Amino acid sequence: MAEKKQDGLELMLQRRELASEAHRDLYDQASDDVKFVTIPGAQWDSKLKARRGDRPTYEFPKLASHCRQVANEMRQGRPQGKVRGTEEGDKGLAEIMQGLCRNIESVSNADQAYDIAYDFAVKGGVGYWRICTDYANQDDFEQDIFVKPIRNPFAVKFGPSIEIDRSDAEFCFVEELITKEEHERRWPNASLKDWEDDNACADWREKGQVLIAEYFHKVPKKVEIWALSSGQVVSVDELEKQFTDSGLPISEEGLEATLEAQGITVVKRREVQSHTVMSRLTNGHEWLEPAHEFPSKYIPIVPCWGNITTVDGQDYWFGMVRPNKDQQRLHNVHRTAAVEAVAKSPKAPFIVKQKWIKGLERFWKNANSEDYPYLPVNDEADQLPQRAMQAEIPAALLQLAALDNEDIKASTGIYNASLGAQGNETSGRGILARQQQGQTSTFNYIDNLAYAIRYSYQILVDMIPRVYDTPRAVRILGPDGGEKWKQLYQQVLDPETGQMITLNDLSKGKYDVTITTGKSYATQRMEAVEAFTQMLGQMGPGLPPPIAALMAYTAISNMDLPGAEDLDTAFRKMLVQQGVVEPKDGDEPPQPQQPDPKAVADAAKAKADAKKSDAQSQLYQAQALSQNMENAAGMAMLAAPPPQFPAQPVEQPPPGGFFVSETAGGFPT
Repeated sequence: MAEKKQDGLELMLQRRELASEAHRDLYDQASDDVKFVTIPGAQWDSKLKARRGDRPTYEFPKLASHCRQVANEMRQGRPQGKVRGTEEGDKGLAEIMQGLCRNIESVSNADQAYDIAYDFAVKGGVGYWRICTDYANQDDFEQDIFVKPIRNPFAVKFGPSIEIDRSDAEFCFVEELITKEEHERRWPNASLKDWEDDNACADWREKGQVLIAEYFHKVPKKVEIWALSSGQVVSVDELEKQFTDSGLPISEEGLEATLEAQGITVVKRREVQSHTVMSRLTNGHEWLEPAHEFPSKYIPIVPCWGNITTVDGQDYWFGMVRPNKDQQRLHNVHRTAAVEAVAKSPKAPFIVKQKWIKGLERFWKNANSEDYPYLPVNDEADQLPQRAMQAEIPAALLQLAALDNEDIKASTGIYNASLGAQGNETSGRGILARQQQGQTSTFNYIDNLAYAIRYSYQILVDMIPRVYDTPRAVRILGPDGGEKWKQLYQQVLDPETGQMITLNDLSKGKYDVTITTGKSYATQRMEAVEAFTQMLGQMGPGLPPPIAALMAYTAISNMDLPGAEDLDTAFRKMLVQQGVVEPKDGDEPPQPQQPDPKAVADAAKAKADAKKSDAQSQLYQAQALSQNMENAAGMAMLAAPPPQFPAQPVEQPPPGGFFVSETAGGFPT
C-alpha cells in the first residue's frame, strides 16, 4: 500500500469520492428524469401507485413528444464549427485545420455522439462526448483523432470547476462496469482476489461486476517562453522539439547560442504556469496500465448542458422533464380516473332479492365480466332484477386533464402549432411565425449545444498539431463535401533564400473557433440544390432565360442522383454553345453563328446609305465653307478704307483740247 500511495492511488481515491459526492444528488434526479420519459410505467408517483393496488395506472405521455420536438429541431439545424486564422498569414493553415476537423467528425460519425449527448441534455440536463486518439487501421503506426459518444452520462464525474465547459477542472473520471471475465482477459496480471478483499473498493463493486475508471488529471509544471527577434513567441520545450524534429543540432553552449548563430536573439523571456494532462486506468485497488500523457492541454471530455445556473454558489442543472413531471403525473391520474368512470358506467350493479337468484349466484356474480346469453332467476320470483342508476362521468376530471395538458405546453413553450396541429393560421408566414415561437422558447438547448461543439473544436485545434506532428498525407473535407489531400510538414527549397522551408506546418498558425447554426445539410452541395431550386420557383418567368438556365444547371451539377452526371454534361455543353458559360479545358468552344442573309443585305444597304449620306454631308460642308470664305472676303473689302496716294501736280490741258488715256482705243473726234 505504501507503494500505491506513493504512486498517487490514495489521492485518486480521495478525488473520486469528492467528485462522486458532488454529483450524486443531481445525477439521481437526472437519471429519474430520463427514466420518466423513456421507460413505460415510470410516470406515476411510487406511493400513489402502491395505494391503487390492482387498479389501473394508465400513462398518457405528453412530455415525450415535446422532447422529440426539441431534439429533432436540432437535427435539422446542426451547429457547425468553423476555424479561422487570427492573422493574415494563417488563413491557408486555418483552411487545412478546418478541413481536418470536418474529416475527423466525418470518420468518427460525430453527429451520433452529438445526438446522444443532446438527447440526454434535453431530458436530464446534461450529456457528454469525448475526444480520443487511436490507430485508424490495425497495420498503421500513425494515430488519428476520433470523437466518441458517452452513452452513460452519469459515469462522468468532474472535479470542482468554475467554467461551465469544465475546462478548468483539475481531474475527471469516466467510469465503466465490466464483467470479471472481461477484466481478467484485458488485465491478466491484475489480482481480482485482492480487489474483492479490499474493503476500500466496496463502491467499486456493483451487481457482481467490476467498476473501471479512466482517471484524467492535470500535472502542473512551469514553462519558460521566449519572444524572439524573428517575431515568434515559443516555449523552450517546443523550440527544442522543433530543432530535434528538423534534425538541426543544438550547440554545446545551448539553445540560445544556437539561435544567435542563425541571427536570432531572445528579446524577452518569462516563466508561466502550465500543466500536462495525464490519463490512467484503475479498478480502485491498483493501477491497471501505466500513466500516459494525453496530447492536449484540455481534459478531452465535453459536457453539453440543458439548463444550467448557479444557486448558492453551486451549479444546478436540469432538462425539459423535471419542471413538468407534476403536470404529467396529474394528467395521468385525472385521465385514468376518467377512464375508470367510463368503464364502470355501462356496468352498474343489479338490484335483486336473494331469493330471486338463490342457487344462481354464480351467474349473477359474473354478469358484468362474462358474456352470458341470458341470466336466469328463480321461478317463484315475483319481480325481475333491475340495474342501479348508471354513474355519470365527472366533468371535472376531463376539465382537469385538459388543464394539465395546457400546463405542460405553457411550461415547455411548445404549443399545438409546433407539434404539427392545425391552428387558426392560414398563411405560410403565419404558420412559420407560430412555429418560431416554440423554437424561440427552447433555443437555449441548441445554443448550449453550440457552446459544447465550440469547446470540442478548441480541443481539436489544440490536439491536431500534437497528434499530426510528422510528415503525412491527410484528407481534408471542404464545405461542399469535396475531399482533398494535403501533405503536412513538407520540406521544400526556397528559391529566393536557398534554404529548406516547411510547408503546411500546423503548429505555426494561430486559430480561433466560431459556430454557425442553421438548416442542416450533409454538404453545402445539398444546400445549394435547395437554394437554387427555391429561387427558380420564386422568380419564375421574370428571370432572364440565360440566368434561369444557369441557375438550373448549377442545381443539377450539385445533385447526387443516378444519371445526374450525364444530364450535367449535356446541360453544360448547351450552355457553352450558347455562350452563357465560359468554356474550360475539354469543352468544345461555341461555334460562330451563320449570319442571316436578309440581315446581311440590310446591313450592307444601311452601310451604303451611310456612306452616301456622309459624302453628301462632306460636299455640303465644302460648299458652305467656300461660300463662307467668299462672304468673308467681300466683307473685308467693304470694311477696308480707300487707298491713299501721294499728291501729284496736275497737268492742265491745252486750251480747247483734252487729255486722252494711254489705253484709249482711239482719239476723240
